[in-house]
Amino acid sequence: MANSSCCTKGMRNFVAAICIAALSAFIFTPPASATQPVTIKAKNFAFTPGIVTLKKGQPTAITFVATQGVHGLTAPDIGLNKTVTITNSPTTVTVTPHKLGTFTSHCAIFCGIGHTKMQIVFKVVK
Repeated sequence: MANSSCCTKGMRNFVAAICIAALSAFIFTPPASATQPVTIKAKNFAFTPGIVTLKKGQPTAITFVATQGVHGLTAPDIGLNKTVTITNSPTTVTVTPHKLGTFTSHCAIFCGIGHTKMQIVFKVVK
């Protein structure tokens, strides 16, 4: 009889461990390495949003789409090393910023008289 109660306790502990593991999958937040989506819209002389906050070391999927005109953006400080051409067809790139700070980038494709004022700010935080 002692053996059967020992096995029953062991089985209960095993089932309890499985239940805890299954519940933890629903309770815990995703790891810092999970990709966070951001959409940036471009129109003549403005990016929306004008300020984008990213987390250092966290991959972020950024979708660019133009609602007016054709634009471009390069932002090496956040890991966007090649110019993305922004048209009315969405383009998604993933960046992983590796340094903290506030970085300003400007439109990389001439879009008219207000082109020089077209900028976006990326804030990289912990």
